[in-house]
Amino acid sequence: MRVAGAIPARYGSTRFPGKPLAELHGRPMIVHVCERAAAARLIEKVWVATDDERIADAVRAAGFEARMTPSDCASGTDRIAASLTPDDPWQIVVNIQGDEPFIAPEVIDGAVQALLDAPDCQVSTVAVPIHDRAAFESSHVVKVVTRADGRALYFSRSPLPSPARLDARAAAAPDFAWGLKHLGLYAYRREIVEAYAGWPLMPLERRECLEQLRLLERGVEIQVAVVAHDSIGVDTPEELQVLNTSPLSRSNAGGHEAS
Repeated sequence: MRVAGAIPARYGSTRFPGKPLAELHGRPMIVHVCERAAAARLIEKVWVATDDERIADAVRAAGFEARMTPSDCASGTDRIAASLTPDDPWQIVVNIQGDEPFIAPEVIDGAVQALLDAPDCQVSTVAVPIHDRAAFESSHVVKVVTRADGRALYFSRSPLPSPARLDARAAAAPDFAWGLKHLGLYAYRREIVEAYAGWPLMPLERRECLEQLRLLERGVEIQVAVVAHDSIGVDTPEELQVLNTSPLSRSNAGGHEAS
């Protein structure tokens, strides 16, 4: 299986316009993501799918590929589909979020491996246990619940599963997991990416504002791999400022060779 990583990046974020180009430790955030993706062992090629020449210029200056897409793509997956060409040899395409500059390459490999290990499945993703109740209750943290075999049952911004009948003593344990936090990373078989772009938005997708629900609502199964490393997303300038001033963040900002 030949695997590529695609990073959707648009300039016009509502909460943070120009976010991909915002500087993190002296370099555009999108470049950090490219370097992390290129370091994944199972990724053969990386490109950025964007609607903005300024983003494309920054990506190319760092030695990576940029592909131009329409500006009206409804989701990151739609943008990736628009960036594919008939000559592309990739059988699996990984959707890597452009606002997670310190995503561990091992997490990307985990998503790919989960799909390779599930030949009857079209999509895979990753999650980490939630040990903090505030994070579990936050609408900014997407939760996923799974079947016993790891296939996703549902994704939501609400607390799932419900804590209503939770044993208080169990919840007090320091290693207690309230649920699973979904990391916005997907590995798709090529045919499902192309099909996805032709499907209209679905009711639950609109209500939760979660693109993966377009798949579940159409009966597409998603394999979920539980991984060891969380990922830090950047949604606002304030969050980026915190990363720029964090010593831990700086220690994670080492560069990798472009592919």
